[in-house]
Amino acid sequence: MDDGPRGTTANETNEAIGRGQAEAAGRGSLVATRPDARMASTLSHAFATSPLRFVRPTFPGSSAAAVCLVTFGGGLVDGDTVDLDVTVDPGATLLVFTQATTKVFRGRARQSLRARVAGTLVLLPDPVACFRDAHYTQHVDVDLQGPSASCVVLDGFTSGRAAYGERWAFGSLETRTVVRRDGKKLLHEAFRLDAKDGSIAERMDRFEAFATLFAIGPGVAPVRAGILSHSREHARGADGALVAAPSPLPVPRRDSTSDGAIVRIAGTTPLGVIDEVQRRLRNLPEIDVVDPFTARH
Repeated sequence: MDDGPRGTTANETNEAIGRGQAEAAGRGSLVATRPDARMASTLSHAFATSPLRFVRPTFPGSSAAAVCLVTFGGGLVDGDTVDLDVTVDPGATLLVFTQATTKVFRGRARQSLRARVAGTLVLLPDPVACFRDAHYTQHVDVDLQGPSASCVVLDGFTSGRAAYGERWAFGSLETRTVVRRDGKKLLHEAFRLDAKDGSIAERMDRFEAFATLFAIGPGVAPVRAGILSHSREHARGADGALVAAPSPLPVPRRDSTSDGAIVRIAGTTPLGVIDEVQRRLRNLPEIDVVDPFTARH
């Protein structure tokens, strides 16, 4: 729940000074391993510096390792950068999610994640919420190593603080996700919104949140099937409240190891978008991973 502005510009400046400039460049690294098929996946390495922190929950009944990403103060202030390196060893499964929506306050902030995956990575962060005059950049690069490597990745964002009159009031938002298998590009998904190009609110029409969810690889075939459920458009009054457009991902000929699916979702409420994401993820238990959106409540 949003508790209003994070303070005046002076308070934010004092807070940044208190953290130290070096700490504004948060870095983290994770390594998930599973040395024996009879054992659960574990984190053999976990390191983070402010503003990034890790929480390591346990989910009974799941053999996947899990990490919750938390940022200092629940969001990113001007100058914050977060760089995360993830390694998932063969046979291991790693679930990475966030505690809540990542707030991006006024100024420039950036996050990047680089993953080397020989097992299965399930990356399910909450949508990002950019506030007035925020400029946010996010890059996710996943390198699938070997024919069994697989991933599920979610990327989403909301209109910001609509309740405070900040609907689509940020300066710019740029996200990019690239997935490769053994160096061959399988997916390049990019989205860019910039107020310099015209009113963002007008271009977003009635929608308040967007999400892109995809699954690639043999280890996440059940999730792929869930993503490819029929297209949906629910009508509430004259306007559709939710639009979901799934499609298979094209893969190189004779490369069944890279079979994938993608769904793009737009909704008039962030909750509606997350509900649809969860519906598409209903087969997560079949790959021994819990739904973090449900499990944390």
